Amino acid sequence: MPELPEVETICRGLKENIINKEISDVKISDKKLRFNYPENFIQNLNNSKIINISRRARYILIYLENNQILLIHLGMTGKLNFFQEFNDKITKHDHIIIKFSNNSFLIYNDIRRFGFVDLFQLKEKESHKMLKNLAIEPLSEKFNTKYLQERLKNKSMNIKNIMMDNKIVVGVGNIYINESLFLSNISPKRAANKVTLSELEKLVKNIKEILQKAINKGGSTLRDYKKLNGDIGNFQFNFTVYGREDKKCIICQTKIKRIKQNGRSTFFCPNCQKK
Repeated sequence: MPELPEVETICRGLKENIINKEISDVKISDKKLRFNYPENFIQNLNNSKIINISRRARYILIYLENNQILLIHLGMTGKLNFFQEFNDKITKHDHIIIKFSNNSFLIYNDIRRFGFVDLFQLKEKESHKMLKNLAIEPLSEKFNTKYLQERLKNKSMNIKNIMMDNKIVVGVGNIYINESLFLSNISPKRAANKVTLSELEKLVKNIKEILQKAINKGGSTLRDYKKLNGDIGNFQFNFTVYGREDKKCIICQTKIKRIKQNGRSTFFCPNCQKK
């Protein structure tokens, strides 16, 4: 699943390529995505102009001149591909094809169809069911040691899983919390309310730095994710623990271990992250 750095990279690519473009045609496949398309989806998108792009957690928000927002969630395998001109090579996994008035195209491709789109009025943004309960952004100033200490003080769940809870902080996905906990010398098995204030300070700092570095590298490509132009991300070449089971720790040479937590793989150094 694309995580925050990947979605942010896609949003930046969209800003470079489709802002101020007018939609001239929309086609959708006959295959259902995770949810049904909104009512009058094609009609409401046609002839609308794109005026802004933003990201909220892992959601892409495309703002239209007619006070509508096109929301996109990529699910597990979703991709957005932009073409300066139509290449006439539509695949069976291309589910939404948006043509702009200058004959460029934006195509939503999703092999497993776990992603979805929605189209709603700007005034409904704060109350939208997918957005209204989201916590603060990890790269914001509001995400700080004091905030995290307050949110974790009564949480006995392990620190790794709690940091992936969108009601605590959004967008800190599996890859990046593995990396951040390693750099903070915190065991992923530790109860969240047992992490000390100084450790939380390190964790907040490392989450911010890891996410920003990943964004600068265009995200991490492990399987399906690609940038808007089809290039892969490059942060996977900087992993310190993620995906490195049985390889030597870059700090102490102890073998990296992998365990399962809440159905997801966790990678850590049993020596550097003892407690």
